[in-house]
Amino acid sequence: MGVKQKWAGGLVVSPTGLLQRDVLVENGRIVDLVLPGTATGTDWTTRSAAGRLVFPGMIDLLQHGFDINHYADATPDGVADSAAKLPARGVTGFLPSIGCQPPAAFAETLKRLSDACGKATGARALGIHSEGPCFNSPGAHNPQNLQLPSEALGAMMLEAAGGRLAAVTIAPELPGAQAFIALMRAHGVSIHFGHSQAAPEDVSRYVGWGIDAVTHMYDVMRALPPDNSGVHVFSLPDALLAERHLALGVVADGIHAHPKLLRILAQLPADRVFLETDSMKYAGLPGTEFEFYPGYFVTSAPGKAVRDRKGGLCGSSLTSDEAMRNYIGMAGVDLVQAAHAASLVPARVIGRDADLGSIEKGKLADFVLLDAADLSVVETVIGGSVHYQRDSHARAA
Repeated sequence: MGVKQKWAGGLVVSPTGLLQRDVLVENGRIVDLVLPGTATGTDWTTRSAAGRLVFPGMIDLLQHGFDINHYADATPDGVADSAAKLPARGVTGFLPSIGCQPPAAFAETLKRLSDACGKATGARALGIHSEGPCFNSPGAHNPQNLQLPSEALGAMMLEAAGGRLAAVTIAPELPGAQAFIALMRAHGVSIHFGHSQAAPEDVSRYVGWGIDAVTHMYDVMRALPPDNSGVHVFSLPDALLAERHLALGVVADGIHAHPKLLRILAQLPADRVFLETDSMKYAGLPGTEFEFYPGYFVTSAPGKAVRDRKGGLCGSSLTSDEAMRNYIGMAGVDLVQAAHAASLVPARVIGRDADLGSIEKGKLADFVLLDAADLSVVETVIGGSVHYQRDSHARAA
């Protein structure tokens, strides 16, 4: 007989509202949400969530690094080390991500990173996000590593990742992109628009090819100069906003996207926006300089952007719990909308929303107990097992 738990006394942040419910968990899944005081058998263990918000586990679809780990290094234990530490930040699932890799080493990096994902326990390593290498605007990525999309490149990536390729960011205006996207979609890979110089008028056509999300909305998106006619110039962000079924990822640090831009995104339907950290090595730790790729040095700063020696952006030092609190504070969203952005929309983007992303009957028991006053992480549960308790960590320290 499996372990039966009743998480009692919490205020559940559900997809439709806040519910005063007890959460019943059996064999790692939520079997019911019941009214407080509902009787359970003697074989049920009661766990207290009293005074806490029960928030769905956060899912980060763009994470290049965390703590001491940089996933492009593809070290054997890097993903597992992050997976053990991320629950302290409310993360229950993530995509270890890599930027544009040297072509000769790309396949080996994907293979090693896939193997590393297989060793992870704690936060779920849900697959790999390859941010690139098919870009038209490299941003902070090494321009020497850019490649044109092709079916051959796509087949290599799928094989090397061993079934763990979950998302790819691409500039869809590049020659060969349509066939590349078709191959990826046929294998269930989510295709994200990013690092592109696409004409705004062409975005609908590219979405029709199978693009379902946008990587770091507003960033590395070329602005068009005014034409002095007095008419607003239709821009790339405008075109992306206009696509009703396109999910928009955003780095909610107030730097990658101005707080007022977050407020614009917050006015969209809740299923349009998701939070991603684009975090780099040393996220969650004190700021320090490191080498992102050979000869290119960047510096992290807690909760803020990572910048190179000339001030250019290179990802962030954001953590998912900080992003959630920022989205509430900067954009003015409520807890329900924040839960969509932090959990449910990311799960839907990668096709995992049947099991993940919200606190509902039948889904995996991945949730976070938040302090109701400051929304800090108190406890994180993954598959019904506690993977982080703030009080126990404080005692250990």
